[in-house]
Amino acid sequence: LGGSMRTFALFALAFSAATAAATNPASVPEAVKQLNGYWKPESVLYEGQEQLPDAKSKELLTLVIKDGDYRMYYASDPAKDLHVRLFTAELRLDPASKTCEINVKDGNKKGDARHGIYEMTGTQLKICYGPANQARPTKFEAPKGSGYFCETWVAEKKK
Repeated sequence: LGGSMRTFALFALAFSAATAAATNPASVPEAVKQLNGYWKPESVLYEGQEQLPDAKSKELLTLVIKDGDYRMYYASDPAKDLHVRLFTAELRLDPASKTCEINVKDGNKKGDARHGIYEMTGTQLKICYGPANQARPTKFEAPKGSGYFCETWVAEKKK
């Protein structure tokens, strides 16, 4: 192999190994794996305002958590089961302190970093978060002017 081809081959091999390690389910912490699944919103507050005021708007949104990927989908055509991914983020949890980090990997908020708190009770997930450059929320509240989201999700039953 020529010099540039050898460099490319080494880069590709290193990238493949890094990607495999990053997506290896065995390397995902158990606390994150416990959240794997499909979630429907019960409530999504932003600065004290409900963002999904009726059942129809709640039905159109789905959160999918899979081995640390936090993906939000919008049903563009529910009758045809067509969904648009709004964004993907990396979800990191600290089970001891019940804190979380959310780093947006794609979508219109790519590069945004959020931090917050979470709580899992039965089939319900509560998460409250705000911009990483502000104080981390300490309660499941999203007061006006805080920049916080406070969300309650319920595990979706498989049909």
